[in-house]
Amino acid sequence: MSGPPQHALPLPRARPGTALLLDAAGTLLHPSAPVAETYARHARRFGVAIDPSRIAARFPAAFAEARPLLRNTPDWRDFWSVVVARSTGCDDPSLVDALVEHFAGPRAWTLAADARACCEAVRERGMKVAIVSNWDLHLRPLLRAMKVLDWVDLLLVSAEEGLEKPEPTLFHRACARLGVEPNAALHVGNDPGDDLAGARAAGCPALLLGPARIDASEPHIADFPALTRLLLSPPSPCEPSP
Repeated sequence: MSGPPQHALPLPRARPGTALLLDAAGTLLHPSAPVAETYARHARRFGVAIDPSRIAARFPAAFAEARPLLRNTPDWRDFWSVVVARSTGCDDPSLVDALVEHFAGPRAWTLAADARACCEAVRERGMKVAIVSNWDLHLRPLLRAMKVLDWVDLLLVSAEEGLEKPEPTLFHRACARLGVEPNAALHVGNDPGDDLAGARAAGCPALLLGPARIDASEPHIADFPALTRLLLSPPSPCEPSP
């Protein structure tokens, strides 16, 4: 990355009175194995033989169909039942139980490279760090087991809060609990809608983590080392003033 990402709002740097808000899945955490392969492996235990590529192809529609069910139960049971049934073709509740149990455990997840180092570096400068995630009630015990809660200041889980990103209220709650203004809280995630648009609607600057997408105008940053360098650097003269 040649310079700071362009954004309509100035990007806060690590100092007291600022915050870094991080998405969980796809940003801070990544599946240890491809999700479709995990679904296929568990489905075989219930007599369903399906190629992982077919499961992967069905995921977008399954998630879109199930999303309105997120608030039915705090454990997202209805949501996961639809996702599993639509993606695997198996509606056995025991398969849902097996997959939920698998993804609730730390072995299912890998921490993004250098994420902890980034959070510790900016906290040393006085910046607060929060995780703001659309997840079920398993996230808090999962992150506790992975020791992630040892190096962040706050965890906001949608299932605990009763609302999901991209609703601005979730970002506002994070800022209020950290004691910072929205324009002083940089949100970093991987979803253009939930993370980028949601944060912007709340008045928070935001970046997508990872390579540039098809739409090169989307503000992005390559990885956590690049994010660390950005947050520890002085603002560039070409950046807008707060």
